[in-house]
Amino acid sequence: MIKRKNDNKWKYICGVLIIILVLGGLLSQLHTSNIQAKNKKLDQEVTQLEEQNSKLSKNISDLNANVEANLTNDDGSELNKQIAEVAKKFVELYPVYDIEKVEEKKVDLEKIATPSVADSIVPNDMITTSKKTLESKSTTQKGEAYSSDPTFKSKYKDSKLYTNYVNANTINYFAEVNYKTESSSGDTENTVYMLFEVTNKDGQVLVDNYEIKYLK
Repeated sequence: MIKRKNDNKWKYICGVLIIILVLGGLLSQLHTSNIQAKNKKLDQEVTQLEEQNSKLSKNISDLNANVEANLTNDDGSELNKQIAEVAKKFVELYPVYDIEKVEEKKVDLEKIATPSVADSIVPNDMITTSKKTLESKSTTQKGEAYSSDPTFKSKYKDSKLYTNYVNANTINYFAEVNYKTESSSGDTENTVYMLFEVTNKDGQVLVDNYEIKYLK
């Protein structure tokens, strides 16, 4: 009787131990699976980060290359300089008048403006009549030149330019141009206001239109 009780006791203990071992194995396997899953997820995240870092490095490299290209390639800034220079020459040349240099002014305008703009400022008949006035040697002849006074001269003094960027090839300007006049009746200082446009067409930077504004 005592022996049977001991056998049952050992069977119970063995059963408990087996259950513990089985549970321990299951828990260990589950823990291992969790670790493997976490490691796999971590590996995936690391791979994604490496890919993102590689893309970021490439983007930075491309950006640096573009910056260097912009620094070494000054086509844009050079074009802006040319446009600004043409605008400056135009406002300096517009108010100038000397009966002996009318044709010279026309030639200078044709270098920085379209033919229509140059012709509107210095029409051919102005050149012709100015030459006639000079050839006549008259100091009182009327209607043969830009001014009825052959001694009349106009000189650029200074100006203020305001820009309106339209696109890479076109800039609009508003200019306040001050100039001095000299004549037999005395000297004066005057101001003219202008709107004009400078464009780059096929590599030529020219003033392609202008308008005189009268401010009240």
